[in-house]
Amino acid sequence: MPDSRPPAIWRFGHLASCLDAAMHMAASGLLAPWDSVQCAAQSAGRGQLRRSWYSPPGNIYVALRLPVTPPFDGSAAAPATAFLLAKALRSEGWPVQLKWPNDIVIVDADGQPKKLAGILLEERGGILLAGMGINVDFSPPAAILRADAAMEATCLRDVCRHAEGQYNSTAEALWQRLVMLIHSAYIDCHSFSEQWKKRADSLLLWRGKDVELRDDGRIVRGWLAGLSPAGGLCLNRNGRLEEFFSGSLLLTGRAAVKG
Repeated sequence: MPDSRPPAIWRFGHLASCLDAAMHMAASGLLAPWDSVQCAAQSAGRGQLRRSWYSPPGNIYVALRLPVTPPFDGSAAAPATAFLLAKALRSEGWPVQLKWPNDIVIVDADGQPKKLAGILLEERGGILLAGMGINVDFSPPAAILRADAAMEATCLRDVCRHAEGQYNSTAEALWQRLVMLIHSAYIDCHSFSEQWKKRADSLLLWRGKDVELRDDGRIVRGWLAGLSPAGGLCLNRNGRLEEFFSGSLLLTGRAAVKG
């Protein structure tokens, strides 16, 4: 049965890497599944492909330990985790969507999706961690984003500012609410491993639209049908459903945004 114990949060000031600290604590028996490590800032935060993750004070930087059970024991782990985070943010009133496989985006007033959060999964010795970076007070300036970045970034404070509102929650207070919502969504679901895909499909960015998938120089175009049970992206290509497990997703006809 899922652990109904409230998840613990270990908080630190400045760390080199939240993921590295969490891995060490988990290996020492100090971090159970659904417990997390949060820090105020990182000097060596990392994202996909070990790219540097911009980590100034004011945002959420956490490493959440996940159970190595379905759907987190295979290729579905990344989108299933992204779904849980998206669902938690939506419970907080943020109309976010899931950009396959592991990004959280929010659509601005001009209809442009912007990246709000990213997730990096790492597994070592049977310990599975989800590193999460959520832009609360700041988003990476355009000058430091890689040249081929597919999407601009935003933060919760800017979203509120554009809506002529204010955002007053701290990163620490917000994560405390989010992790409880994430845990509750998992343990309250009768069979999360069987139901997560259907729920994630409903939050999938560009579902039902023509998209292109770019992967190591290859470009594949198709109609985005949804997710597969294994967490892959299902594209309808000339009436044939094909499944993909890697690549950068773009709306067809939209060049990568240099950000």
